[in-house]
Amino acid sequence: MLDIITSQGECCVGKVLRTVIDQEMSMSDQSADVSSLVEYRRDKWLLDRVPWAMWFCVAGTAVVLHAGDRGRNGAALAIVYLALLGLAFAGWAASTLIARSTSLLAGLILGVAIVMLVVVVTILVAGTVGSNRWYGRLLWSGLVHPPPNVFGWMLIYLGCGYIAYALFRHHYRERPIVQLSQSGVSFNRPWLRDLFIPWQDIQAVGDLDISRPGGPPATYPGATVVVVTNNFYARNIAPKRSFLAPPGTEAMFQPKGAMMQVVLTSPELVVTPNEFRAPIEARWRAFRDRSVSVPQAGDPSGKCIALGTWSFDGSWWQVIHFLAPLVAAAAVVLHARGFWQM
Repeated sequence: MLDIITSQGECCVGKVLRTVIDQEMSMSDQSADVSSLVEYRRDKWLLDRVPWAMWFCVAGTAVVLHAGDRGRNGAALAIVYLALLGLAFAGWAASTLIARSTSLLAGLILGVAIVMLVVVVTILVAGTVGSNRWYGRLLWSGLVHPPPNVFGWMLIYLGCGYIAYALFRHHYRERPIVQLSQSGVSFNRPWLRDLFIPWQDIQAVGDLDISRPGGPPATYPGATVVVVTNNFYARNIAPKRSFLAPPGTEAMFQPKGAMMQVVLTSPELVVTPNEFRAPIEARWRAFRDRSVSVPQAGDPSGKCIALGTWSFDGSWWQVIHFLAPLVAAAAVVLHARGFWQM
């Protein structure tokens, strides 16, 4: 009897192990089909942060419902504060562009534009001190001494705005960040659009290496790079780089002697290192010796593999992740209405 139970237990464990192994190797089997088109999207990265945006809304609701001085219009004033924050961010971005600019004239033009924008927005929002005109109804006193519920409304606007953006991008998907076809690698970001590197122009695929001569080795296994010549970079990549690229994007290009390492890994791509590197290496080895062809969307007879997409898997962790903010919001509203005091 004990032998039968033991054999049944081993059988069940074997089935579980086989299921896990099959799930882990399914991606490898799909990637082995080099004729398929592989797309890497940031959909999962966006949707995974929706619960945090929901907590923003919960915190904002608690502040609005429990803050005093509800007679003042904090909802409208919160929009003004968010506009001023956006203006401050734009000023920081513009100052970064000025520091990056090698032209004194371009920096001077941006500086003057920032000053004029600040003056115009300030007059339109607050007007002069004590002004009663239409553009001066939100007086300086309201901006300097805002009611407490303003900050609650700001949290609600930020949370709802992010949720709306994430859901919009989930249903109306943008172009994939990285795309692998039989022709080569396509990379697309707002600051670097329509970058295409044929497999024939890739010299190697590996980990990022920033070691310096005479120094210790410094490699990053989590950062996958494709290596191209400096001449290819100067002809096909450098002209596409936008002046409006955000800070830190320079790290995507790391020189290594006569070669240039192009980092394709991005924090917004929620995939395992093997799911990212293995398909790139497989297609590079399969197509690097072919004649150069024009970019194409993949073999029509092949299939499209989309990675980094979000889906509801029904796990308890995912359910709790989204349900907890809703329960907390209901508790906040009931507490504000005195439900617990009945």
